[in-house]
Amino acid sequence: MKKIIVLTPIKNEEWILDIFLKTTSCFADHILLADQNSDDNSASIAKKFPKVDVIKNNSSDFNEAERQTLLINTARDKYGSNNILLAIDADEIVAFSSLKSKEWELIKYSEPGTILFFEKPTFYNGVEFVIRYQAQGGWPLGFVDDGTQHKPEFIHSTRIPFNDNAPKLVLKEIKLLHCNLLSLRRQRAKVRYYCILESIANSKPWYHRLRMYRRSYDYAKQEGDGLAPAPIEWTDGWIKKGIVFKQPEIMEHYWHDRESLKLLKKYQFRTFWFEDVWDVNWKNVGDYFKITDVNYNHPSIFISLFREMTYYLIKFVFFLKNLI
Repeated sequence: MKKIIVLTPIKNEEWILDIFLKTTSCFADHILLADQNSDDNSASIAKKFPKVDVIKNNSSDFNEAERQTLLINTARDKYGSNNILLAIDADEIVAFSSLKSKEWELIKYSEPGTILFFEKPTFYNGVEFVIRYQAQGGWPLGFVDDGTQHKPEFIHSTRIPFNDNAPKLVLKEIKLLHCNLLSLRRQRAKVRYYCILESIANSKPWYHRLRMYRRSYDYAKQEGDGLAPAPIEWTDGWIKKGIVFKQPEIMEHYWHDRESLKLLKKYQFRTFWFEDVWDVNWKNVGDYFKITDVNYNHPSIFISLFREMTYYLIKFVFFLKNLI
């Protein structure tokens, strides 16, 4: 009988991990966490759940390819073959109404190699509204394991082995509620970190990063199918069980800021002058995390103005393209 194995990388996920493990334990047979040097309470939270196995990801660097390969290979070694592998992040919570869906049986009887697509409605600055993605057809987050080799990328990689010719199953009822925008401030710290990582990896053109990693989240409300009220059946069952979706604690700086500053220091600040990562005082970040010997070489007002003008030019070009 196929087992449902959830594969989740974690690094300092204390803010959401308890909710994730409580909800995920309701449908998963096993939850495999790859902990990358968390220095919060993530490890102690994980120990409370009998379905959870924690493995160590000792890498000091961000690398999605590395951690995805670690999770998939460990799942195969630990739980055997022909299982259902679901690659779900800690801030992606199953909707309560999804638990009784007949689609779980449909998944279990899918042929080996089948890729599973899920919609991820995104909570926006609270749980009253979500950004929907019904027209997109979902994200490939699951896989009926047939042993296919995973070929991941450094960042924004497809999480499971993907083959264009493989059978595909698009799930309509099972929803994964993305909680990354519950706190816009926390997400902004994460976005700055991703912007710096992508700049180093040169994985996207500069103009793409400038648009994608903008400090404002007004654009998010126009993503996918736009902003819509969140159906109460997605969360009311969890609330009745005492599981409350709440905005994470607002902190002065998050661990993403610490990692960002380390990269700014390593590759030199001027390398990132044209990136949209200067809405935070990096000297304050260094003082907060006690990072010393940093040459805080910030961009001039002229470079900042050029970056801003370029952003609005890009925005105008995309506006014109949408009119055509």
